[in-house]
Amino acid sequence: MRNIRFKKDDFLFIRTTYPSLFIKFKNSYEENGIVNVPMQNERDYDYYFDIVGDYIATSLNEAGELNEDGLRLEAAWDYADWSKE
Repeated sequence: MRNIRFKKDDFLFIRTTYPSLFIKFKNSYEENGIVNVPMQNERDYDYYFDIVGDYIATSLNEAGELNEDGLRLEAAWDYADWSKE
């Protein structure tokens, strides 16, 4: 199972903007400017997929659309979920 991989700046954004989400990322480590979150199995991946999705879904403006932070979190997740080692 591959790792979820965040750009370092995106991971710092999550730490400062979504601290309750940040603490859920266990055993993360940085390598060459990329923060890896190890996945042991598909259940680990499903947990992070669901929890990040929940945070994105609650990052709405008054019109019910994603706010700036929600858009950035969505972009960070898109990279983390699809990047290759």
